[in-house]
Amino acid sequence: MAAGPASCRIGLLATTALLLGGDVVGLDVRVGPGARLDLFDVAGTVANHGRGRPSAWHVRVDVAAGAVLTYTGEPFVVADGADVTRSLEVDLADDAAVVLRDTVVLGRAGQVGGRLRSLTTLRRAGRPVLVEDQRLDPDHLRGAPGMLGTHRVLDTLTCLGRAQPLTTTATSYALLDGAGTLSRWLGTSLADSPLHRVDVGRTGPAAPLPGAADPGAAAGQPTASTR
Repeated sequence: MAAGPASCRIGLLATTALLLGGDVVGLDVRVGPGARLDLFDVAGTVANHGRGRPSAWHVRVDVAAGAVLTYTGEPFVVADGADVTRSLEVDLADDAAVVLRDTVVLGRAGQVGGRLRSLTTLRRAGRPVLVEDQRLDPDHLRGAPGMLGTHRVLDTLTCLGRAQPLTTTATSYALLDGAGTLSRWLGTSLADSPLHRVDVGRTGPAAPLPGAADPGAAAGQPTASTR
């Protein structure tokens, strides 16, 4: 962990084996007005064979006015036999900035990978700008044409609010109402992903529009917290 007058950098590291069948992990992140929080995973996470029991991983993020959050996620590996649900819920103020990298790898080396459901809800100023429900089941349509086919790596980079857009060779989509961009890459090897080479922690907000006040400068004592 490293901290400054208005910023904080925190590495997340599991101290026990994760995820096992029956595990439910929750992460609650709140960034106060005008603060900057850079989160990063120290290592990847493996959803292991659940032995017939599901597991879950939930992340809830709230970013206040003028604040900045970057989250550099390391690979989330879904091993054979896993049955895991992941959720990401982000609320940011209209003048906040958020940059997130999320990487899913289906299966360890030589595996097909288990069942994964990923739920993502992104809201800016209280209005949904992305609602996504991915159901990746090896026993159903995951490998069908138009779905993943032979791809087992899903790398996603999301820039929200005042976050400076990033240029990559991955496919990018504009979110509703100019709320940001989502870039996604599908492949068979994480080493080939252009998104995984982006230094998310060094990104920042775009400059305010001419004549607009910087909300972070007028905010009170900046705070950042995780739970």
